Amino acid sequence: MSQQIGTGISGLDTILRGGITAGHAVLIQGTPGAGKTTLGLQFIHEGALQHDQAGLVITFEEFPQQMYQDALNLGWDLKALEEQNKLRIISTSPAVLHKQIQEGTGIVQRLVADMKVERILVDSITHFQRITTDPVELRDLLNSFLNSLRQGGFTTLLTQEVSHETTEEVTFEQYIVDSVVRLSFALVNRTERMRTVEILKARGQGFMSGKHSVEIGNGGMKIFPRPEPAPRVPRGADGNELQFVPGILRAQTGIVGLDRMLEGGLIDGFSTLVTGDSGAGKSILALQFLAAGIDQGEKGLYIALREDYEKILKTGRSMGIDLDALISEGQLTFISRSPVKMNADALYWELHDMLQAVEVKRVVIDSLTDLEPSMDEPNRFRDYVYALVDLLSIRQITSVFTGQTDGGSGDQELVESELSMVFDAIIALRLRRIQDHIRKTVVVLKLRGSSHDAGIRQFKITNEGIVIQTQFEGSTAFMRQLQKA
Repeated sequence: MSQQIGTGISGLDTILRGGITAGHAVLIQGTPGAGKTTLGLQFIHEGALQHDQAGLVITFEEFPQQMYQDALNLGWDLKALEEQNKLRIISTSPAVLHKQIQEGTGIVQRLVADMKVERILVDSITHFQRITTDPVELRDLLNSFLNSLRQGGFTTLLTQEVSHETTEEVTFEQYIVDSVVRLSFALVNRTERMRTVEILKARGQGFMSGKHSVEIGNGGMKIFPRPEPAPRVPRGADGNELQFVPGILRAQTGIVGLDRMLEGGLIDGFSTLVTGDSGAGKSILALQFLAAGIDQGEKGLYIALREDYEKILKTGRSMGIDLDALISEGQLTFISRSPVKMNADALYWELHDMLQAVEVKRVVIDSLTDLEPSMDEPNRFRDYVYALVDLLSIRQITSVFTGQTDGGSGDQELVESELSMVFDAIIALRLRRIQDHIRKTVVVLKLRGSSHDAGIRQFKITNEGIVIQTQFEGSTAFMRQLQKA
């Protein structure tokens, strides 16, 4: 079985199911600014630093000094690695390089022998067109060049510029290499660009399909693999799904009337969607849910994607919940992210890593409405939410997700929506106009694995949070209007 070597690039080895096959030639395609050279230099740098594999960088357009400076801006000291004889950068021309490799002479061959080079970056093969523009000759030339590298046993990355973002066009270079990595820096709206990476080909190994988010900053390139829902386990002989099932323990919400409607509370380890109109009290319900858990010794995590910390802090204080104290005591972890320039994949992996380091039993994500616009594909949102729910439920974490509904959506539409299938429970908070008054109402639309009160209840928001009335006040005519509202 072929050996795979780690690239040292966060997330890329995950996408490649372990790394690059040793001795393969990998084509890194992308438009200007997509991060081709950054990825290549990081592969060489991390190989020398983490795996003690000497690397050679061959550039046709940049001077070594420029690469040293660019690398320093990312936190990499390439000169220090050169002093340790683990890295060299040489600037040459495609014609000279090809001749030296074929004849086995020149500086490249001497460096390869002296340093025992294992990794090579060629930046970029687009410049081979300076030798010939005839497509047949160019293909033969590159084939010969790559075969020479393969015979040397080098793991090679070759960058190539492309003029457009689409991946539909297949170039001859993609045929002659072993793997193809496509980097993009495309507009996601009229003013913002987003970097992504996609594996188009990986000979002899599996990989994660689709586009994955990329960020470049101090430390280099970070890739956030596209979250995937956990595989659905095949059914057993008895027809039941052979998978983890949370216990029948109840997670009280801290709202007496709601726990009564739920016949004891939410089911431990289940996920709940709290949906409804803007201003109906979704965030307040979420805060009470976390506070109730903390009272029972269950640590909580609040991820705020709409309101900043100060606003949520004030909301908590209005109900007698001191978030500052809970955070300082280590009972509550708070994460706030702006929906502007939201990287949903980065958020997923931040949550994943946090759950590895911090033990929590209750999680609130407020709200899904602010996550959906960050999706780069229209049909991807449901799978992303599935992955989030799986991430939490497999750890038996009881979770509440909030989401705003379209004012025209009825309760039945919510239950039948595609997203509703993801959640174990759905609670709808509504603002209803009844007899010239705006009334707040709550209804449990769904609670998987348990019976529940399906009636519509009125509630008020007080200095103790949400208080649910046991019945509506008013005439029979009022009740009829409520059903129509």
